[in-house]
Amino acid sequence: MSNYYELILDTLNESGKTIKDLEDNGIIAKNTFYIFKHNAPSLISMIKIANFLNTSIDYILNRVDINKFKKYSLTQSKFYANLKKMMLSTSQTKLCKDLGISRTNFSRWSTGTKPTLSKIIAIANYLNCNIDELLEIE
Repeated sequence: MSNYYELILDTLNESGKTIKDLEDNGIIAKNTFYIFKHNAPSLISMIKIANFLNTSIDYILNRVDINKFKKYSLTQSKFYANLKKMMLSTSQTKLCKDLGISRTNFSRWSTGTKPTLSKIIAIANYLNCNIDELLEIE
């Protein structure tokens, strides 16, 4: 599991921002940041942090070296469509089996339910794509 706390803290420092800035601007609730030491942020929290820092999620997670930020949508209503486009060379059954995703959960994504950040990272790694290619940009 990634150390989200350290990765986000490094990006905060690089941006000249602090945890207090996240809290004061309503990006996360007070003391929420410390939860990231042991648990992944929710997808919405990570999107809010990335948008606030004008930084791509891939960059925050050290998946890319260059920050190519485009503001993320908070609704992520096109996640499933983006995922299906990226799955041209693999089937839903294979992806679910290989990543331990239930077919029920996969089907829920088509109705607007969003996967966890950890699942999105696993999917991006599996499909060899950037997280930005899976997420909806405003």
